[in-house]
Amino acid sequence: MIKVIKNHGKTVHAYRLGEDSEKIQQLIKEKKIIPLPDDKFEVKSSETLSSQSEHGEIARAGDFIKVDSDGNPYPNGAEWFYRNHRHLAGDEYEQLPQTLDAWTCNEKMCREIEFLIQHKGLVINEQEEADYFVAPLWGTTETAAKDAVIVFYGITYTENGEIMDVEFNFVKRTEFDKTYHITE
Repeated sequence: MIKVIKNHGKTVHAYRLGEDSEKIQQLIKEKKIIPLPDDKFEVKSSETLSSQSEHGEIARAGDFIKVDSDGNPYPNGAEWFYRNHRHLAGDEYEQLPQTLDAWTCNEKMCREIEFLIQHKGLVINEQEEADYFVAPLWGTTETAAKDAVIVFYGITYTENGEIMDVEFNFVKRTEFDKTYHITE
């Protein structure tokens, strides 16, 4: 695995689902966010747009939406968002830098990736360049190209060092190169 960190002092715009926001209304008009029953929203992120799935990621009222460099929204769970951002003003937040683990297909298989394959439904399609990674994420099936990076947002271990859970997501390589840098 490699160690990565989001670029320091990055200011982001974020919008809370279920609250009135011009940006969310714009994304709804563009059909990039689709309101669903029971305070849920279907979010058409870059990963779902490039996948074979017809569905977007499922987020709930109270979760946050950020927009990537391609203009596509992506959800952040409320709890994770509050732990990793500091409110500045209005819809501006400072993304607090933290070192995270990440993995690319060019690295040796690690036990965290094996855990994702065995317990979280990660599939590695070695014959598919565009849909190399496939996994159930955010209530849908997402895919990512072979050059994508798997970023681990949280890994929980037992006292004996066994993996209990892994929070992860795919990050398109172009987005990764813009927002992260490798520390080791």
